[in-house]
Amino acid sequence: MTKSIPSRDRLIGYVEGYYWKLLTWEQRSLIAGQLGRLGGGHYLYAPKEDPLHRQEWRPPYGAKWMRDWKRFAAESRQCGVEALPGLAPGLSYDYSSEKDYGILLSKFKAFRDAGSQTVALLMDDIPSVLPKMAEGRFTGLGQAHGLLLARLWKDLNGTTPGKGAQGGGVLRNPLSRAGKGKKTGDGISMWFCPTVYTDQFAKGPAAQDAYLVDLAATMPPEITILWTGPKIISESLPGSALKPIAKLFRGNVLIWDNFYANDYCPNKLFLGPYTGRTTGIWDLTRGVLLNPTGLPVTDMFLLTLLAGFRQGLTPKNAWLAALKSFDVPVGFLRIAEFLSSPYFQIKAKHLRPKALAAARKILHPLIWDWKGPLHQEWSPYLFMLDADMKAFLDGSEKPDAAWLRKRYSPLMAHALLERQSVLRPMK
Repeated sequence: MTKSIPSRDRLIGYVEGYYWKLLTWEQRSLIAGQLGRLGGGHYLYAPKEDPLHRQEWRPPYGAKWMRDWKRFAAESRQCGVEALPGLAPGLSYDYSSEKDYGILLSKFKAFRDAGSQTVALLMDDIPSVLPKMAEGRFTGLGQAHGLLLARLWKDLNGTTPGKGAQGGGVLRNPLSRAGKGKKTGDGISMWFCPTVYTDQFAKGPAAQDAYLVDLAATMPPEITILWTGPKIISESLPGSALKPIAKLFRGNVLIWDNFYANDYCPNKLFLGPYTGRTTGIWDLTRGVLLNPTGLPVTDMFLLTLLAGFRQGLTPKNAWLAALKSFDVPVGFLRIAEFLSSPYFQIKAKHLRPKALAAARKILHPLIWDWKGPLHQEWSPYLFMLDADMKAFLDGSEKPDAAWLRKRYSPLMAHALLERQSVLRPMK
């Protein structure tokens, strides 16, 4: 356990940042409440399915939505949780347009005026090249993003960024024609998700990637960078992988961890121990945010694993404690590895007839007898795990064509029927 940083200062949080799902206000409050019980944290609102967040970012949020947001933020604060809004205009933002800048600034100001103390600009999952309309105005996309951040910081806070955005001439770019301006009230903080948000997207070593170097040279050092690690879904987050990017951005980095995310594979669910993360993460970065599943009770469970990591528990002990506190039947321990992580790999021992029969015997009461909020969210995945195991059986237990076609997509059922060797168990 890292001793130099009190656990309350190790930032943890939740990102509503996945595709295909949009939570209700009640579900968000449940998750914020769980964060509060775990010692506080941050809730980043950045769902891809909110059109006013991303696809149609220019229209303002309506009065009712803003009232709901203000109420949610206030309730979160009472729990010791900061709710912060994100905007993701990158799919259509015109870096040379004063109109677009004014719209973006106005939307952030509306959140600031509603009491948000931190806002987030997200430029993830967009083309990594400078749009044609901005060519000639910037050396590249990294500089365009850095200067946009510098201008937003100045206009939201009424102050000039610190010296980390190298050179006091940052705002002399054509993008930045704002005057000196007056301070508009209490200052706010900013987070930024860059377009290159993982080593996986960098051209060469991340700390030498042209986009990231330009970004670091022009953005205010006060702004926190969101980073996923070596991969979009990182199997591990070792100190050696985090040090270069932490150094480039002066340690002002937050890990956006997609370890449990399943929006890219919605037929799967990952529920295993929170493994592969160095405890040195608390010294190298500001902390960790989970971008998980969009299943509210499941995400509360996964946040408990993150909180255990912050407290210095071993991944297994934190996981066992969480399973107990959420009243998960002990039988789940026997089949949990099949739902552990994106990196779990089937071995020969898992496919032996006796192993499959034993696992299915454990699965049946989990599917049919267990009741409760977690069961409601997990049961479809447990059911299909049982079906997958049955698909490998032979003899009298071997599924027929009708059974396969009812449970699998036409393509997968065809593949299973065509490749009978796949259905034969290991001897």
